[in-house]
Parts: sequence; structure tokens; C-alpha cells
Amino acid sequence: MSTGSRAAWNDRFRKPSAEILTSEVARGVAPAVSLYREQLLATAGVTEEISWQGVPWRWSLLYRHEAVQGRAWAYLVAQPGQPLAIVPLTSEGIAALPMRRLLKPVQDAITHAKQVEGVWWAQWTIQSKSQVESLVKIARIQLEQSSVASGMAAGAA
Repeated sequence: MSTGSRAAWNDRFRKPSAEILTSEVARGVAPAVSLYREQLLATAGVTEEISWQGVPWRWSLLYRHEAVQGRAWAYLVAQPGQPLAIVPLTSEGIAALPMRRLLKPVQDAITHAKQVEGVWWAQWTIQSKSQVESLVKIARIQLEQSSVASGMAAGAA
């Protein structure tokens, strides 16, 4: 078996660093992947972790925030040929989005996202920096909605 540059994403038994994972994505989208990562990490209170997510996401970067309980706030699946940005959305988060101002492919991913236990798992193949900026805005709107919801839950307790 080859231990080429793409092995880190697939090798369940060796946890790679974030730098190794992101260095293996296609060169054409590497700047957009870096921007996605940088902008998520620039959000106050966000931490990054590397976690094995099973097939098909394998080793992925998870972005956590205390306002989002039980799962990560956003994900970067550093699939070498087609890295993915994943933003889990709640119905409140979707309602807060400016859907008519979003590009059609961004809207379509939200509209066709799989729903599991009240969360829509929207995912996009990372293609450009401008796309990443839109996705980070969506993630931040979702985080704002989660913060409001967790604040209301704390106030009710």
C-alpha cells in the first residue's frame, strides 16, 4: 500500500495534524480552504479539533463553540480532491438566513440538506474564496442563533 501524500486523510490509525490535512487538498482550492479555516478560527470562542468521523468524512477538522451543544458548529472535511465545508443548521438558523441574497448553489445545498434530529447538514465542495466568505457568514448567523437559543435556555433554568 502506498504511503503517498494523500494517505493522512484516509489513515484511521494515525492522527494527522491540521497542517498535514490541509496541505493535502488540491492546490487550486488550497487558498480557499485556508481562508475557511482562518475565518472560522477568527470567530471568538471557537476551537479547532481533529477527529476521525468515519466514512466518508474520515479525518476532519471540527470547529466547536460553547453555544452549540452536542456537536461541532462547523466542519472542514479535508478530502484531498474535493474538500467540504459543512455547517449544521437549525430551523432558527435557516429562518435567519438571507436566502434570496445567497447564490443559487449555496441555497440549493441548504434546501437539499439531509435532516437528522432537527439539524440540517448542509455541505458544500469548497471552490473559491468568495464562496468561503458566504459560507462563513452562514456559519456565523447559525452561531448567533445558537447563542440566542442557549441564552434563552439558561435564562429559563
